[in-house]
Amino acid sequence: MASIVVNPGSMAFKVDTGEMAGDKVIYKTASLGSVRGDADPEALALIAEKAGNVLNGAVDQVTLRRPEILDY
Repeated sequence: MASIVVNPGSMAFKVDTGEMAGDKVIYKTASLGSVRGDADPEALALIAEKAGNVLNGAVDQVTLRRPEILDY
């Protein structure tokens, strides 16, 4: 029987630096690896909130990548 296994992934934080280049906002990206594949959304939201307190700027967006492997 086949199953899907979720491997540890990563979170990428799009951070608003508070700086402007003309009329465009300047963003930077920070990443966190080895995020548990089975982490629930509330735990991930807490990480995103805490990251905003540590990174130099406000977190504007969080992208979650969790690789899935088909085990057959």
